[in-house]
Amino acid sequence: MPTTPRRWVLRERTSAAHSAVDAAIGAFGDLTGYTAYLQSIAAFRQPLERQLAAFAFPPDLEGWRPTAVGAAISADLVDLGVPPASRPAGDLALRGDGLFGALYVLEGSALGARLLFERAKTLGLSSEFGARHLALLSRSIEGWRGFLDRLEAAEPFDIDQAVETSVAVFARARAAFEGSLHG
Repeated sequence: MPTTPRRWVLRERTSAAHSAVDAAIGAFGDLTGYTAYLQSIAAFRQPLERQLAAFAFPPDLEGWRPTAVGAAISADLVDLGVPPASRPAGDLALRGDGLFGALYVLEGSALGARLLFERAKTLGLSSEFGARHLALLSRSIEGWRGFLDRLEAAEPFDIDQAVETSVAVFARARAAFEGSLHG
């Protein structure tokens, strides 16, 4: 009996949380909207990347690491003279296969980054000024594919734990874009 690939289970079971983040991000149409986006992505992503940098990755993820864009976000903030978030989020509880759930959200953002990067370019931003992080994420499709290979191969695997953490990470992103993670 064939089983549904884990990526599709994660996609289905986190779709409401993902949609809420997409709605919270909205469509930035000018630099004011983009700078709000930039502060929000910093408030969401930088603390999580710092946490992951210190995390002991399991053997299932050997030879693969998520695309880190925290430094590029900082450079983008400097380019535009935007202060970083004043109240960064604390650490998430990452345990077991929950790590895969968090990485599903982070690495999957590369797909949406392509659209956001195109929007940013219409505002005069580029991979060298103001939208470095989007350029990096847009180029990381191989990282996404590598992650998916490892997601499907990990054994044993607790899909419920992965879904629970994915939903928590999406909630953290939504809070950042709704303004409750930064001042």
